[in-house]
Amino acid sequence: MKTELHAHTSEASPCANISARRLVEMYEAAGYDAIVITDHYSKWVMEHNNITDPLEFTGFFLNGYRCALEYSHKNNLHLKVLPGAEVSLLESPDDYLLYGADTEFFLQNPLLFKMPLKKLYKLCHKNGILLVQAHPNRAYCTPSDPHFLDGAEVYNGNMRHNSNNRKTFKWAEQNGLVMTSGSDFHEEEDLAKGGIITDYGFNSVKELAEILKSGDYSLIME
Repeated sequence: MKTELHAHTSEASPCANISARRLVEMYEAAGYDAIVITDHYSKWVMEHNNITDPLEFTGFFLNGYRCALEYSHKNNLHLKVLPGAEVSLLESPDDYLLYGADTEFFLQNPLLFKMPLKKLYKLCHKNGILLVQAHPNRAYCTPSDPHFLDGAEVYNGNMRHNSNNRKTFKWAEQNGLVMTSGSDFHEEEDLAKGGIITDYGFNSVKELAEILKSGDYSLIME
């Protein structure tokens, strides 16, 4: 089973140019079995869209995932669509991917970006969610304290950034972190540049989180 772990939609991520519908069509055609919609979750996104109400922002953030899920179901596609997030905290320019968070989690915990990393880590653990630092060695990023991380994105396939993937792989290995790979999909050229392969399927984002915890998968590193 081939799964994309890092993808953005134009419905919720201002820096993405591909709609949820087109994204689903492309990954279905590329032979993927599942995709996690990790739209940007940050103060910048909220302000960029002139949103002030926390629940309104949560609804806006979930729009890309919901559109992708609806389109996949409506057209009886093979591709499973799962919720996720790429959270940017106020305390640093670093980004964090959440795996295992369902829509109810986001609705019950608005404005996650206001939390310090330590508090977000504790909240995620309380809810069985994996906290994975995205592209920790990209130019504007710094690897976070591994005591407050579950994993690291050791392969980021976005061709417009130098994510120093080899450096991150070594750092994650040294600190015993869960390793993930993702395309960081924003444009058509980003299609199918990362993800994981498992020998068996899953039906929910919670089950995907358990697979990542187990390490029973292989990384796609194009």
